Amino acid sequence: MMVIPKFFKLLTAFIILAAVISGGFFLIKSANITMPSLFRPSSGERLLISMEGFKFIRSENGTVAWRMNAKNADLYENKEAVLKDVEIIFTSTAKDKKEATLLGEVGTMDTNNGDASIHRGVREVRVATSDGYLLTTNSLSWKAGERVIWTRDPFKLLGKEIYLEGVGISADVDMRTVLVKNNVKAVLQE
Repeated sequence: MMVIPKFFKLLTAFIILAAVISGGFFLIKSANITMPSLFRPSSGERLLISMEGFKFIRSENGTVAWRMNAKNADLYENKEAVLKDVEIIFTSTAKDKKEATLLGEVGTMDTNNGDASIHRGVREVRVATSDGYLLTTNSLSWKAGERVIWTRDPFKLLGKEIYLEGVGISADVDMRTVLVKNNVKAVLQE
């Protein structure tokens, strides 16, 4: 006779345990549980890699059209690179192979198409050409496919024979065309 009460106790314990487990399952299933912010990914694009010594080279028709070096780079999921201490060296497509070097402290680049935007840090953004011109401004944008740089900011351009300043400039990096938008002041030198 002792077996029956033990059996009922065991059966009762099993039923209670099953009720607690199923009740807990339905409670958790219907609950809106949020993950602590420490474990959630940040909003926006995810950082894939941070590196020192970033290099990017673009070739056209088998020759190097331009190359970029940056001291530091953060590469994101959306193919954007955030750059520090940037240098872009443009090589002319003409036979003379003139070069122009863009220098800036911070910038971003779309690694899909090579378009970049460089901004002033402590020093101005500078472009120096192999034939002696120097352009300074607060920011420059680069459209890789069109080989054009531009800014809406005030700028100064100094060369052997000219000093030019104004607000807003665009130029092709082959140094064939320069367009100044506003407030142009020019001094020609001999």
